Amino acid sequence: MALLYGHQQNGRSIRLIHKRCKLLTINLLLLLELRRPKMRKVTLLFVMMVLMLLAASGRAAVLYENDYNDQTPGAGAGGWNWTGGAVTAHQAVYEEVNGNIVIRHTGTVNNSGDSAQDSRFGSKWDITLTGNTSADPADYTISFDLRNVSGDWDPIPLELFVVTTPAAGGDDNGHGFPTVELAQADGWVRVEFNLADFTKNWWQGTDWDLTQSRWSLEVGMPWPGLSVPAGESWTQVWEMDNLKIIMGSDIEPHDPVVLPDNDDGTVGTLISQAETEVTLGWMAGGDPNTAREYPVNPDTLGYYIYLSLGGEDDPNLYPLDYVEQVHAEDPYETDPYNEYGPILLGQSTTYYWQIEQAMDDGTGNPYGAGDPNNIIGPVWSFTTVGATPRILSGPEHAVADFDGNASFSVTTGAVATDFRWFKVGDPDTQLADGGIYSGTQTNTLVITGATVADEGEFYCIAYNGDPDDEGIASLPSPAAILWYPRLMSHYPFEVMSDEEGVYVTPDIVSGLDAAMMSDDTGEDVPVLDAGMPELDGAYALKFDNPQGDDPNTADAQFAQLPAGVADYKDITISLWIYPESLPGWARVLDFGTGTDNYLFLTADAGWGVMRFAIRTPDVDEQLLEAGALTAGEWHYVTVTITGDTGRLYHNGELVATNTGMTLDPIDVAAELNYLGKSQWPDPYFNGRIDDLKIYNYARTTEQIAQDYLAVRGDWVCNYELYDLPFDFDGDCMVGLADFAIFAETWLDHYRIYPE
Repeated sequence: MALLYGHQQNGRSIRLIHKRCKLLTINLLLLLELRRPKMRKVTLLFVMMVLMLLAASGRAAVLYENDYNDQTPGAGAGGWNWTGGAVTAHQAVYEEVNGNIVIRHTGTVNNSGDSAQDSRFGSKWDITLTGNTSADPADYTISFDLRNVSGDWDPIPLELFVVTTPAAGGDDNGHGFPTVELAQADGWVRVEFNLADFTKNWWQGTDWDLTQSRWSLEVGMPWPGLSVPAGESWTQVWEMDNLKIIMGSDIEPHDPVVLPDNDDGTVGTLISQAETEVTLGWMAGGDPNTAREYPVNPDTLGYYIYLSLGGEDDPNLYPLDYVEQVHAEDPYETDPYNEYGPILLGQSTTYYWQIEQAMDDGTGNPYGAGDPNNIIGPVWSFTTVGATPRILSGPEHAVADFDGNASFSVTTGAVATDFRWFKVGDPDTQLADGGIYSGTQTNTLVITGATVADEGEFYCIAYNGDPDDEGIASLPSPAAILWYPRLMSHYPFEVMSDEEGVYVTPDIVSGLDAAMMSDDTGEDVPVLDAGMPELDGAYALKFDNPQGDDPNTADAQFAQLPAGVADYKDITISLWIYPESLPGWARVLDFGTGTDNYLFLTADAGWGVMRFAIRTPDVDEQLLEAGALTAGEWHYVTVTITGDTGRLYHNGELVATNTGMTLDPIDVAAELNYLGKSQWPDPYFNGRIDDLKIYNYARTTEQIAQDYLAVRGDWVCNYELYDLPFDFDGDCMVGLADFAIFAETWLDHYRIYPE
């Protein structure tokens, strides 16, 4: 049976399983040293006896446990990260989430074909176990946490396979378990399987040997996957944490909670500026008798609770109290959940705690604290809420609407009561309600009727108490930028001038002029040449990089724009492109800082696909793809990003949409902004570009169509709204030609009538 229950971020175990015996030894030593400080030799002997008894007890063993907190955020998580169908890439890396390290799985979903594709992705990796002496799958339980973070698959189906390799070598053998449907609204979900409850067979064989030291686990989407419609693309993210495998019942105290659990990862309620009130909770160890499996070991009479004094400098545990386990008349009805509290602790302090399960000594009384017959649990930790407020998130950069309306918000921890908003300046200005501002003393600043002159950076400070009466201030939030929507840069490529030995062509809006460059020596740089004929003006920017044998060119011409030219939350980039040739991966533009941080546009990625991509060191590529441009003619190409949606347009028509583009151009913070050159050692662009424009907002499908039609006339199809099932000839209109196609089959049928 699969068990699903809420994931607890607080109270997470702070040790790995290989430290288990060491910690038990330390705690028993500590307990006995406190009571008999002169009995060091007796203590050591006693501890050795305890460990021998536990080793011989036949109780449940934790064979493998990993919370990944010793891993480096951003590092690869290893294993085989497989994909299928329209999932073009899958990356598994360690990431920090609310102070804990998890494995983040990111799948790039992109169906650039003409029909729907069944698609999926997942990972398979090896682990090493010791102590797995039982061949009976019923003796093993595996559990872990899962979370569906983002993407169009909501819910996403995930399944587990456990396989082993025969000692003599050969194919993997094993079984799979029921599929779990993970909704994004569910947050973290704890999944637990007993290996006897398998429902699927591994494709290579089913004769697993659970006593082998090497197991392989596979977590991913079940075959054949989920359908991705043609032309759809997004980024799907799910996460995994806290993998645990036990043999036998989980008979030790487990699943700690410390209440209340605050949004910032702390726990407790602030009672005063110095004290926090918390309640401890845990699950009792289960019945070691697997034949009956009571929810609570019937020999458990109570619990000894240990707690540190607080602070990183003193992780030692001290006796706190003893509480009894309440057993129901029907042992199957006994509630395994226990609570202790509330208790008062220091604010903003890290505490360690532990539960020792007191067992029946045979007379109906519990063994004493530290007795080797008791079952001692792992050491857990938590941090109490502090008196100093914390800003957890926000504000986000914002583009006002055309009426100048926008807002900024922050999310705070539990103790924030008051807020003040500021605008960055020399000096910074504290805002007050009035004029364009309201909500200046709340967590949401509202701006109404702003203009270009009101653009700037804004931040918030939260307070615990009235800031005018000794309220405690948080650190300032990050500053967020307000933009008024407009054209930010325009390069008509009509003028070239020599500025101290460097040829430049102007940005006629913001003065972020483009410099002509070459990775060759001399004056082998782009020049002005014949422009797009229907445009006003005579010239375009020509990149002479033919990839040929001409010794007078090294195919190294490019232009460079200043840093900040694309540092916006939302963006529209539009330009006319005339490829002379189409070497694979040649960049029309590539703005970034290196090979893991960029946004780029290529006319042909090398297999007949035009691609726009954006990525940062922490987030893999997010893509827009459509058919490649053709050489020897002018094309109008536009890219927009707003919110989590990216769109790619060709000659005024929408050709690709990705609703999983979570990255904003400002996240890249591009400094090396190239026209015609790649951050990678790819070919240089060979051709001309004209009328490059960069906006700080996403222009609409209608506006982009009109931009194109203003130059070339005729019509374009609005594929953002297109819903014409009777448009048989594909001309974006239901007309007589479509009726004629329909009429050709009028009254045709395949009925069979009685003879």
